[in-house]
Amino acid sequence: MAAERLEDTDPATELECEIDDLIAEHGSERAALRAVLHDMTVLLADADRSVSHGYLRGLFSSSARREED
Repeated sequence: MAAERLEDTDPATELECEIDDLIAEHGSERAALRAVLHDMTVLLADADRSVSHGYLRGLFSSSARREED
């Protein structure tokens, strides 16, 4: 059951509808928060891998090399 969309275009109202939809999708506030935190973790890890730390003074920076497991 999705939250009812209102004709009001206020961003705060739209955000409340998004939150209601997220809770409905995951079943509880705790599960919705867990899903949001998981998504943020995945996005941040991906962004860190895609950022070039560059070539500095003839040497690759240590953070540019991927750590071996």
